[in-house]
Amino acid sequence: MKVKEIKGGQKTLFNFDIGDPFEAPSMDVFKDQFRRLHGRNPSASDISAYYDRHPKELERVPGRTGKR
Repeated sequence: MKVKEIKGGQKTLFNFDIGDPFEAPSMDVFKDQFRRLHGRNPSASDISAYYDRHPKELERVPGRTGKR
């Protein structure tokens, strides 16, 4: 199958340096990998899911006090 034949709903990943964005070590890396993988910015629920997996990153958010 040639790349031109891929329908709009299908995507292939040729850039193998992008891993699972949710395994990224920081929020900046997560956002970058998410954009490159999905072609859009992460939604609030995507960011929340990232923080659920990485609670230590949530503590680093400036101005953030206490737990969720």
